[in-house]
Amino acid sequence: MKAKDLATSAKRVQFLYSDFTIAESIKKMEKCHYTMIPVIERNSARYLYSVSSGDLLHHLVLNGDIKKVLDDPLSTVRIDRLTLSCNEDVEVTELFDLAVNQNYIPLVDGNGTFRGILTRRAILSYLMPAKEGE
Repeated sequence: MKAKDLATSAKRVQFLYSDFTIAESIKKMEKCHYTMIPVIERNSARYLYSVSSGDLLHHLVLNGDIKKVLDDPLSTVRIDRLTLSCNEDVEVTELFDLAVNQNYIPLVDGNGTFRGILTRRAILSYLMPAKEGE
């Protein structure tokens, strides 16, 4: 089975645009209750990276005047943990090792365009189906 067959479509996934400010990013993450969220280039819809609430908090604390920092572009935030993406046509069985280290895997097409996410839960549910009688 291909990764895209188990994925949550980009249309159903919350994400940030790379040109958002820190304030806009925090607001959106708070609204959707995500602790990590994909960041996408607005014009091309290319997946760039994922940012965590910890990354944002770290940025606020390190840079002093919070009111000034809130207007900083999201691109100024240092990302502590790289969330690797993969092509949407990869076989799910090839993603186990990646899923062990990430809550989700951003899926992209051949041009790097964000197509959605594949959650660890979806991968494990597919690879480890429920036993009969449970």
